[in-house]
Amino acid sequence: MKFFLLVFLIMNTVSAGQLINEFNFSASTDGLYKLKDGRVFEASSLDGHLKNSVGSYGKIKCNSLIETKKSELIFLKVICEISLNDGNTIWSVLERSSSSFKAGVGESTVIDATGKYSKIIGIKCIYAVTKYKNSSFVKEQCEINDKILSELKNK
Repeated sequence: MKFFLLVFLIMNTVSAGQLINEFNFSASTDGLYKLKDGRVFEASSLDGHLKNSVGSYGKIKCNSLIETKKSELIFLKVICEISLNDGNTIWSVLERSSSSFKAGVGESTVIDATGKYSKIIGIKCIYAVTKYKNSSFVKEQCEINDKILSELKNK
């Protein structure tokens, strides 16, 4: 419980030097593979929407691969393409494993971007996800320097 509270406080604190992304998406299963040893691999497509703390919004499209065993997460990797209202695009990879993160918390990395967002390539972010049926709600916090944050706010 203390872990959840700490993550909640971190994720809900907005201060200088933080880019906050909030997105929601619906998932559809593209492939499901159940192995004899109890492992399950699921490939999914995710489509949704995003808004961020610098005033941009847009659409997000992702593909994921999840490995579980006895309903426990072993591995999750997601690649996303974010198309923003200002014409820019961001690509990021989200990862989580049972050994590194618990309770729907993981790390993402911006792997490519266009325009003013190219300045954030390589940054790592922390995200928290809440699920309901086939929908997910994600809040992501990225630490960036104030100068870049200011540049991202300018249209």
